[in-house]
Amino acid sequence: MRITLVAPTPPDVAAFGVRALSAYLKRHKKDVRLIFLPGGVEKFKHTEGFKYQYEKKILDEVVELCRGSSLVGISFMSNYLDRAVQLCGAIKAAMKDVPLIAGGIHPTVAPLETLMFTDMVCLGEGEEALLELAGRLERNEPYHDIRNIWGKKDGHVAKNPLRPLIHNLDELPYYDFGPDGHFIYDNVKGSIEPMTKELLKRSFPLEPHVEGSFSDAYKRTLSYKTMTTRGCPHHCTFCAEKTLADMYGGQKYLRRRSTGHVMGELMSVKKEMPFVESIFLFDDTFLARSAEDISEFAKAYKTAINLPFHIQASPGTVTEEKVEALVDAGLAFVEMGIQSTSVAAKDLYKRKVPSETILRAAEIFHRYRKRIYPPCYHVILDNPWESSNDVVETINLVLRLPRPFWLKRASLVCFPGTELYHMAKRDGIIKNEADEQREIYSKHLHMPKGSYFNFLMYLAGFSYFPRCVVRFLSGGVFLGLFDRRSLSNLYTGLNNAGEFLIMLYKGIRSLLTGDFPRLYRFFIKSTSKTA
Repeated sequence: MRITLVAPTPPDVAAFGVRALSAYLKRHKKDVRLIFLPGGVEKFKHTEGFKYQYEKKILDEVVELCRGSSLVGISFMSNYLDRAVQLCGAIKAAMKDVPLIAGGIHPTVAPLETLMFTDMVCLGEGEEALLELAGRLERNEPYHDIRNIWGKKDGHVAKNPLRPLIHNLDELPYYDFGPDGHFIYDNVKGSIEPMTKELLKRSFPLEPHVEGSFSDAYKRTLSYKTMTTRGCPHHCTFCAEKTLADMYGGQKYLRRRSTGHVMGELMSVKKEMPFVESIFLFDDTFLARSAEDISEFAKAYKTAINLPFHIQASPGTVTEEKVEALVDAGLAFVEMGIQSTSVAAKDLYKRKVPSETILRAAEIFHRYRKRIYPPCYHVILDNPWESSNDVVETINLVLRLPRPFWLKRASLVCFPGTELYHMAKRDGIIKNEADEQREIYSKHLHMPKGSYFNFLMYLAGFSYFPRCVVRFLSGGVFLGLFDRRSLSNLYTGLNNAGEFLIMLYKGIRSLLTGDFPRLYRFFIKSTSKTA
């Protein structure tokens, strides 16, 4: 039997879920086809909020690729719900007798909602459950009692219990990066094409251009993204990881692959994908490991891989010993979550990290400024539970960060399955379905609302913008004058103008330095029907 898995995915097509499932099923001699539909949000229909509409041609191509399958699956996150509904609707309309199963974060935290447009939902880890389902279908046996899977049966939902977590991640195969049996939407041809190394290469992310100077060797490295863990050491209320950990109460939810297993994967990547020039270790908090584990990883990585790499961290996990070991091994770029420093937000998010801990971590990165990119710090804006003074407090912290750095601003989204989602419903922030669509599914995570405070945070994020000016504009007199909803469009326009100037600067710099691959990517992204 053939199993076809569909992944509406960000442009980098990392799509860890379907790649892990495909690798596991192929290990057990199953015929698996993967369809990747990469897309950002730049081409959304803004008149309907940030809602994406597939062309009928694309939906028809997906259906044709699914024909002949005995099982079709789709994996998606909450911000891809609109796409998943469209895909499932097209597949079910054309293939009524083929079972359709959904998995991923959103189906796991909202299974009953998902069952409104699918036949089955896989909760949590899917490797063993999907393999068992495939076996039952091959043998034409009943399949409504499989653990981890909920499905419709005789007019009701069969809510089967969870199976234990996979604790030894080294038993799992490496992610399936094909290209055999893989298909991808080609935004140059405007159609779904068989995956080639050239198409895969085009989808891989480039290490970002950030403020500050750095060597030409790092300017446009193609980056392979992977994860070495499952789970997260933190339980932030804005993230569904807490819900997933609670589902498996009593079991160790944060699990790590061994250094040897990770090195095996990366050595395979270097062999099979020689165009890869850097590695992005996409774990939520890579530095949550002990100093001993970091040292072991760094030594093995330097010897076996020796490529620049990129990690994510949280302030409380940063130590000079860890950073020194990783920089020596090739660490080139670090992202770290600040979120907010106000007492209200730290209580709300359950991220009670002292400001001095954040500054100490930033200072450690700053000591290595001649050897790594300027770090990227994350903040969360548009929090309805924060006051004006709370936001100013975070702005003041940002103004104390050692320069240069890069600031990534996110708009708070209370995704289903998070504690904040339930609080938003309790407090009347989400009152009905229209609110839910506007505040969750049609909200752009990385485009904060037009407001005076968000504009000040935007200015604070420019490493060399005069800090005294931002402090001056944060004063009470200016807040009274300019913190007005009626000026929202003005602040949105100023933000857009700033982004345009940054894009223009990057384009000119790429032209002058001969960085034509980046220019080509930008041209394709700007002119294609999907991003």
